[in-house]
Amino acid sequence: MKTLLTLSLGLFFAAFTANATCVYEQGLEGQNLQVGTMLTWSTAFEEDNSIFIVEKSEDGANFSNIGTVEAAGNSDDIKDYNYLDIMANAKQTFYRLKQVDVDGSSSYSEMVAVPQVFTNNFMVARMSSVATEDVFELTIDSMVEGDMAYSVSNLRGEQVIADELMVVAGLNDISIDLSSQEEGIYKFAMTMGDETETLVLKRATDVIASKPNVASSKKVTPGRN
Repeated sequence: MKTLLTLSLGLFFAAFTANATCVYEQGLEGQNLQVGTMLTWSTAFEEDNSIFIVEKSEDGANFSNIGTVEAAGNSDDIKDYNYLDIMANAKQTFYRLKQVDVDGSSSYSEMVAVPQVFTNNFMVARMSSVATEDVFELTIDSMVEGDMAYSVSNLRGEQVIADELMVVAGLNDISIDLSSQEEGIYKFAMTMGDETETLVLKRATDVIASKPNVASSKKVTPGRN
């Protein structure tokens, strides 16, 4: 049975257990962006720390698991962590971390409330890895119908891919073929009306892309590319 003791001093707080310790340099913080809500935190010390489970709630009482972040395990250096919630669409969303030790015991961080700043007509529902050898795929969840323009630009600001999509209300698939482009960093931009959202992509030949399982709450006919 794990015993939890929380000490607060300025920006520092620590969660002590019988078998492991996780000392936070920066507690959980959230910032609402156009593409979703970015969660950040950092630790100053970790011992036998396995993973962080990110939990989410719209009422501050009932939480669900939305993803995991691998922990450093054992460290006495500052470790920075982040998690992007691309399904943040409530007026206010509550988050907390469940820190899990290698023996399966766990403790919770303090809860943070993040208000919705941007009103989105569309959002990313799921996507493949942003580091890819050839094709980047994503699905957007649109609240309205209309035309969307999307493009890919290199670091020199040169547009290497440009196309349009007839968006329907609901799920719409986009596929970006980077196989003919040079290795490097690219900016992927989607514009619909006065709303623009961007993602940073990386083309590399030494990566294996995987698709995270990100659920969507809607089931509709996809748009046509």
